[in-house]
Amino acid sequence: MGFNGKNLTPQICKLLMEIVEQKNPNISHSVLFSEFGKDVAKFLIDQNYLTQGESLESYWLGSEDKDVYVEWNEKLKSFAYVSSSGKFVAVKEDDLKTYDANFEKIVSFLAKEFDVSESSRTKQNQHLEGLLFFVGEARINKKKVAVFFARRLNDNEVLKKVEEFFIKPTSSLTKLVLTSSNHLSPESLKNKSKIISIPKLLGLANGKALFNMDYIANVIFGIGSDEAKPDVYCTEDASTLFVGDKSWSIKGDKQRQIIKLMCDHYLENPDKKIRWPDLLNDADIETSSRFRDFFKYSAVLEAINHQNGFVWFNTGEKID
Repeated sequence: MGFNGKNLTPQICKLLMEIVEQKNPNISHSVLFSEFGKDVAKFLIDQNYLTQGESLESYWLGSEDKDVYVEWNEKLKSFAYVSSSGKFVAVKEDDLKTYDANFEKIVSFLAKEFDVSESSRTKQNQHLEGLLFFVGEARINKKKVAVFFARRLNDNEVLKKVEEFFIKPTSSLTKLVLTSSNHLSPESLKNKSKIISIPKLLGLANGKALFNMDYIANVIFGIGSDEAKPDVYCTEDASTLFVGDKSWSIKGDKQRQIIKLMCDHYLENPDKKIRWPDLLNDADIETSSRFRDFFKYSAVLEAINHQNGFVWFNTGEKID
């Protein structure tokens, strides 16, 4: 999906996950607008990712580094606090507003991104007091997968509750648990359900999709699957290269052309090196640069071997 109009960008989605990950998924108006910026704040509110929560009963007085109690003042026709001099000081209504994460909207967004079947979606999708949500059934790599969304999996007590939930008899479908927790969250549950961190996943977003389905399929099914991705592959636009369980972001159109050609070559001849001049010729790139100079300062260099004018992916296997 695109990132314009009413769709989430990777940056905004990541900020939303920060709110969701809190023990109390709520944020004050002042913090939302000051730390996220006006445009992002308005987007999240206008698109219903955040809904109005309970108003604050106190107001942070920065000048005195303390919270002060507020109450309605009929004379000022406003909420107000009593200053140190004993006078009532009006407080803007917006400064007392808070916003709650709207999980119904968030789950609906995930369902759309994963193209889950309408028949599999349920209204009673919330479990463990708002820590776990059932998104629906999706087809990933041509296989049906039950998709869930969980938050705060870096908390051992929460993780234990989620583990216990999946001990109960459920469908025999492969299960994927998306989480708002960061990359330090566990990668699987005891029942072997795979966990994917959304903040980590957003780092693989490209111009065509927010969530990289190639990466997701590889995590769920692994290299041993009869429909699994090969050891080496890249996204359709070559913006991300995968070698084994590692990935690299590829910048630059010409660099992506080379990576795409190398991946195509690997699929046909995984045991063969390829000549660097031949790659440049196939990509119709005119340059006298050596391979290392062509990818100068790029971390992807650790994924590719080069010697005597030949290049090949560093899979750990001997290549002729």
